[in-house]
Amino acid sequence: MAHKIINAPLTIRVDELIPAFEDNSSGMRHYLDCQTGEVIPVLEYDPEKEDLELIEAEPDRFRLIDPVPSQVGYEIMGDFVETLPEGKIRRNLERALKGKKPFRGFKDVLLDYPDIREDWFSFHERAFMALIQDWLEDEGLDITLVPFQSAG
Repeated sequence: MAHKIINAPLTIRVDELIPAFEDNSSGMRHYLDCQTGEVIPVLEYDPEKEDLELIEAEPDRFRLIDPVPSQVGYEIMGDFVETLPEGKIRRNLERALKGKKPFRGFKDVLLDYPDIREDWFSFHERAFMALIQDWLEDEGLDITLVPFQSAG
């Protein structure tokens, strides 16, 4: 579906969008307000539905953010592990990814390695920045993404 380009130039920190792109919980949707850059979470079963009424009243102003499949997040973790040198940390992360709860296991392993954990955050942000940039272009939105690290 083609949308018109919103002419108000916006700059948004990518870390404000990433949670919406990762949230695959049922009953929750996220919308990007193309005028303010705000991400609006909407509970599907919210009895008040105030935000949803605003979104429905101005549909050109808001874009539904479809979360990426969890498989994409899993692949990003695997790509990160491949950047690490052979050794204990890499083996532990590979084992976590093959475990029963790979996302939890991956995060738990990283808690033991603060430097690698910081590298993961940067890698994760860059990967999602590329995904979100593609989405913005597909939606016809002229929005500049700023990495969290440089937003300081």
